[in-house]
Amino acid sequence: MNIKTLLRSAVFALGLISVITSHAAPVAIDSLFVDNAAVTLSSSTLGTDSASATLPSIEITMGSYQPSIFQVGSYPLTVNIYSAGPNSAPSGYVDGTSINVDFSSLRASIDYYGNNLDVGLWPLNTSLDYGTYDPLSSNYLIGWTESVSIDISGLISYSDTASLDVNLSGYLTTVPVPAAIWLFGSGCLALFGFANSKRKLYK
Repeated sequence: MNIKTLLRSAVFALGLISVITSHAAPVAIDSLFVDNAAVTLSSSTLGTDSASATLPSIEITMGSYQPSIFQVGSYPLTVNIYSAGPNSAPSGYVDGTSINVDFSSLRASIDYYGNNLDVGLWPLNTSLDYGTYDPLSSNYLIGWTESVSIDISGLISYSDTASLDVNLSGYLTTVPVPAAIWLFGSGCLALFGFANSKRKLYK
């Protein structure tokens, strides 16, 4: 078998693997790392305050709770994000260029104008406002909005409802493609090459 035939066989096998994996079930996220985070709290009484940071690839651990994941912001708005039960530990999957996550265990300890708040970032009915994933670079971008009740008695004499916007970006790793698929592709490569060589032999 010459080099040209080998190359054609390799392209065929890789293309076949690509087709198989692209039509496979969604792939679970193994590790999700946050490089940039932004949180915006909008209150009808106090207006809008934002907290953001560029992070050193902080991991949101899939399948485990974390007492502290990362902190963003400074006065008047500081947000410390963590995960805790009883809701399910963080999980997610990617499907082509889309991404979906379950962050129902994410919470935020917030210092807002000196008032300490603890709120859920992802109640059970929450879904992403947007989520994109680049399979080539493994980069993702997700964001969601949640309404929260805040008690800022140090500033006003009543509770207020605020809108909490969370935006995260970074990169992720997925659970490896099952070895059976790669073995299948390798077998196709060998069979394709053998068929080519046999055809040439009997010409």
